[in-house]
Amino acid sequence: MNKVFEFFRYDQPERENWFAELMEQAMSVRKITPITIRDIDFTVSRQIEQCPKTMMLRELVMNAIEAAAKAPAGKRIVKILGKNVEECGSARKLTIWNTGPGLSSSELDHICDLAASLGKDMALEGNFGMGAKVASLPSNALGMRYRSCRDGTVSQVILAKRDGVYGKLLVPVEDSFEEVVDVTETVRQEEEYRLEEDWTEVVLYGSHPEQDTVADPYAGDPKQDRQWITTYLYHRFYHLPPGVEIYLHEGTHPRDGRRQFKPIPERADAFERVEAVDVGEGVRIHYLYDPAYQDGGHNKSISGSLTSSLSTCAIIFRGEMYDVRKGRKWAADAPAFGIPFGARHISIHVELPDTFSVRHEPYRRFIQLASADQRQIVVEDFSEIVFRSRPDWLIDIINSLAPKSSASTDDLRKELQDLLNELRVRSDSPRENKDGIHLVEEGGARGSRPDQRNSSDGDSGKIPTSPTDLIFNPAGAKRASISKNLEQAPEIIALRDEEEVAEKGIAGKAARYVRETNQLFVNLTYSAVGAVQDHLRLRYATYDDTEIVRELARQWSERLIMGRVGYAVVYAQAKQLIREWTSEDVKKALEPESLSLAADGWRDAVTTAYRSISRRLGAARTPEETDEMESTGI
Repeated sequence: MNKVFEFFRYDQPERENWFAELMEQAMSVRKITPITIRDIDFTVSRQIEQCPKTMMLRELVMNAIEAAAKAPAGKRIVKILGKNVEECGSARKLTIWNTGPGLSSSELDHICDLAASLGKDMALEGNFGMGAKVASLPSNALGMRYRSCRDGTVSQVILAKRDGVYGKLLVPVEDSFEEVVDVTETVRQEEEYRLEEDWTEVVLYGSHPEQDTVADPYAGDPKQDRQWITTYLYHRFYHLPPGVEIYLHEGTHPRDGRRQFKPIPERADAFERVEAVDVGEGVRIHYLYDPAYQDGGHNKSISGSLTSSLSTCAIIFRGEMYDVRKGRKWAADAPAFGIPFGARHISIHVELPDTFSVRHEPYRRFIQLASADQRQIVVEDFSEIVFRSRPDWLIDIINSLAPKSSASTDDLRKELQDLLNELRVRSDSPRENKDGIHLVEEGGARGSRPDQRNSSDGDSGKIPTSPTDLIFNPAGAKRASISKNLEQAPEIIALRDEEEVAEKGIAGKAARYVRETNQLFVNLTYSAVGAVQDHLRLRYATYDDTEIVRELARQWSERLIMGRVGYAVVYAQAKQLIREWTSEDVKKALEPESLSLAADGWRDAVTTAYRSISRRLGAARTPEETDEMESTGI
């Protein structure tokens, strides 16, 4: 009430000031009650157990790298080793140790909480990850021991799961139980680490005392091979901070002794040839050629390596590799990047600048757009830019590994070209854009819209449709040679080797069409090819020269199947001229499964083979053959 009487003693200006102050005080009063967590144990357990367990090594090693990077020059060390701990007898336990600022007992206690960190920015584009605790505890319910030396004092805490609850293990000390304990004297007696310098160590106990967490970190789910640690490091960490060195002790890698881990760029001299191409906006594409080594079972880079020499394709963002493709998967995907042959010897790494508008997903398994769409970024998003930026020396290598085209494939391609011209199918292609790399909408297959040579910005300012699932277009880009002829027939590449067929991902299927490079890979080991050949050999079995029959049957069986799938590709492209066919419909029509069905319908086109073979052999036509030819107008 005193406030009210005070109000009436003021004149008008003073009343206005008084009222403004009162409103400011009212606005400062909290107007919302924060949401709280009622069942903390359940929430913590769910967050921990939802984390992919295979991210454990990444989180532990990254923490060690970041800490070691803060150590004085020449002392930035990370060690990965196996050791025995008193609580678990003779079983090896995976251990990660690093130099760098140690933690006091209060700091060690603090970092054991979820979403807790020291010296990091908690932000979506910065330290946005669930952390080593969350990634490691599902596989280390028995315990994960942290020890940290700070100014000569070593503090210890053990995180574990007991009675369904995750937390800090209570350790008996004197007449009480403590979460964080001083183990300085214990470490001094073990004589393993010095107390004159700061360091931190994490030991993984696993799920039970007898578990060897070096060889079997996830208790068999999933199982790991003997070089799982080196393989993971090699296919995850692309750059290390200046001066940081990672050492793997004996037993943690497939060779003997202590070895230093070096990421791929630091091993560039192990490859035959390496080139990085700047494509604009800070994006760099690394092309690496790794020829066969000696007996051909491995690539050249296997020499001195701690892991396999498999070629890879990946996105690099802030020093880490994402969406890594290797082995058969990379060989099957490589044609879309302009590498139809030799993928087992060629690696492609697309490195994005730190400022690129993407972010990690919460568990750092992949990166995604930072925009509202937030879709996952995959290496195929860069296939067109990789294709157009290939160095000349790499193109020469690819061409040297390609099979020579035959007269039959050349003739068939001309035939398909005539059909394309007749149907007037047109292909869309990337446009020059002065604004550099930008996001574009997903496009359909080739032929979705006429090219407009006099307009660098497309149709009325609209974002041009891309013939691939690209999201990027480089500054100053020129049209790829594959798109200069708007009605170009696909290049037909016949595959007769089962290993090549498997690499292209079409074992048991007739063909695969790669839209990005306009190449049609035809599997000549497909069952329909053998069926046609058997059919023709049986039909002309009465002819005296069986060798000629066999050869003609082989030629025509291959020609017939290549023709069937080639026509299927052209007609699928032509469907884009029909409004009712969406780009997704066209994609489905071009899938290997659809092309296989086209190949299986070879009986509809076999009369062409009858006519040619009969003419070549000079054989009289049977009444049945004559009826078939007349019915088709031949």
